Amino acid sequence: MRNREIPRGTRDLLPDEVAVKRQIENKASKLFRSYGYEEVITPTFEFLEVVETGTGGSIREELFLFMDREGGILSLRPEMTVSIARLAATHLQGVGFPQRLFYMTNVFRHVQPHLAQYREFWQIGIELIGAAGVYADAEVISIAINTLRDIGLENFKVSLNHIGIVNGLLDSSGLSLDERETMRRLIEEKDLVELSALLEQASIDDGLKEAIASLPVLHGGIEVLQRLPQLEKNETASQAAKDLINVYELLKMSGLSDHVVIDMGVLRGFDYYTGMVFEGYSPDLGYGLLGGGRYDNLMGKFGLPLPATGFAIGLERLALVLKQREPEPERLLVGGRNYFAVIAKANDLRGHGFIVETDVEGLTKEELEKKIAANPTRTLIYVD
Repeated sequence: MRNREIPRGTRDLLPDEVAVKRQIENKASKLFRSYGYEEVITPTFEFLEVVETGTGGSIREELFLFMDREGGILSLRPEMTVSIARLAATHLQGVGFPQRLFYMTNVFRHVQPHLAQYREFWQIGIELIGAAGVYADAEVISIAINTLRDIGLENFKVSLNHIGIVNGLLDSSGLSLDERETMRRLIEEKDLVELSALLEQASIDDGLKEAIASLPVLHGGIEVLQRLPQLEKNETASQAAKDLINVYELLKMSGLSDHVVIDMGVLRGFDYYTGMVFEGYSPDLGYGLLGGGRYDNLMGKFGLPLPATGFAIGLERLALVLKQREPEPERLLVGGRNYFAVIAKANDLRGHGFIVETDVEGLTKEELEKKIAANPTRTLIYVD
């Protein structure tokens, strides 16, 4: 019998959990709007071709796929950046740029469920479309940091990197495309053993080999870039490092650098990232809280070649590390023999900001007092 079960990897949200979710959404929405971002909503499912155009075919095994009655293959959206790119290419041709968009929605991935990882989960995020350069990167990262702070987190870090540093070093190595992709994966996974073994077999310069081997463990302040002398010998990596330094300095000028670290192992999973990338963590949780970065080539795949950057925050994970809920207004229960007077009193109290329930059972004052005593979360107001 499954008439009381829900699909694996999904969950019901009870009132307390919904209250925390709404608290996060309301604060994030207020902050996003203060920067000029406007909310958009996309369909819950997209054509598979749309999803794979944006993310590549490697994500297919994580998708929930089904067919429509016309034979089209559809996918529940696995993330929102591709959907926003498709939306912008469909509806924003010819408008002024940059465009600032945000979303709050559920997404779906066929993953192995465990704590803080579900098959249906909720994200909030922003996309800044049509703006290149370090100022746009700094704005998006600043909003990510300020969102976590406004929601109530204090103990967190946002790790920054630039894809161009890793790509520049690997592309100059002379390794095959498959070897470079394997190394990127090992760097992101911080698999030092496998990375070292692969580098040991590679016929590349010893200095470059040492630089690549150090990437997974280069973590700290902006000074960690000084431990990569190979950057000066590679134009792509050198320019990427300069952009990373400039973004860091802009965040420092904004008073946000205490929450920022440099991490050469942050590469992000999707193929569409092209520049600055970042991830947010809390020591109170063993999973990332947010992730994002620059994806300048993605929009062009949908016919609107524009630079873009953004981030997404996982609501379930954020709720796990949120220490305090905002206090609710006082709860009242209004009862009495005169229904008109009860309704008038209840409406008046609601107008003054209270949460007010009215007695719908026709109970006496003594019965209502017993009800309150059994569940003392409300205060009784009895209208004679």
